[in-house]
Amino acid sequence: MGEPAVGLILAGLDVDTDNGAAWNRWYDLEHLAPNLALPGIVAGKRYVATPSLHDTRLTAAADPAWGSGRGVYLTWYATSIDPGDAIATMSGRRDELEAEGRMAGAGPRVVRTGDALDLIAGSSDPRLRLADVDLVHVGHAGLRLILEPTERETATPPSVIATLRFASRFQPGTFAELQFLDRPAEAVISELQAVDPRPGAMLDTGFEPIVPLHHPFVDSIAASDLPRTVEG
Repeated sequence: MGEPAVGLILAGLDVDTDNGAAWNRWYDLEHLAPNLALPGIVAGKRYVATPSLHDTRLTAAADPAWGSGRGVYLTWYATSIDPGDAIATMSGRRDELEAEGRMAGAGPRVVRTGDALDLIAGSSDPRLRLADVDLVHVGHAGLRLILEPTERETATPPSVIATLRFASRFQPGTFAELQFLDRPAEAVISELQAVDPRPGAMLDTGFEPIVPLHHPFVDSIAASDLPRTVEG
């Protein structure tokens, strides 16, 4: 059995739209792999919020990470070690890659927000025979991300395969919840927000998993009214 996850690294990102195709290819082929190869990293996944998902996003427009069309991309890494230590290791590896010229293909981009979080609870659809150690690896067709100041037990409302709940290190008193969905987020996020409302949440939003080297969303983002540059 692999090492169980105890923490999470969570990052919200943006990229200039005219750099979208190159950046996504670089991320899939040259950035994700060196991070997943680090000791203490047990899983990782990247996502995109398509333009229609920004229409259903619940957050303050002034939020510097998630408001006004920001935070188009999301990446998380589950860690089997202290997530703060994992971030330090990842930062050191990034410096090495920079020195080797391996970050040169990234182009104009920005990390809007990053956090280290401790796993506090998990649950899954009771019809499934999943152990706690399985949850970060479970297949899913969409993701709901919630950031809120409220402690609560995990649950699996309709269309949710599994739920993982974390406590923030960088924003004490903030909790992050990942809900892994059995359908694309575009198809279910509004329904989930209605049946499982989170009043007071700082963020309630959907993302679609990115299939490596399959980036049809790049064109739809470029044609939308989302910010065209990371300075936008």
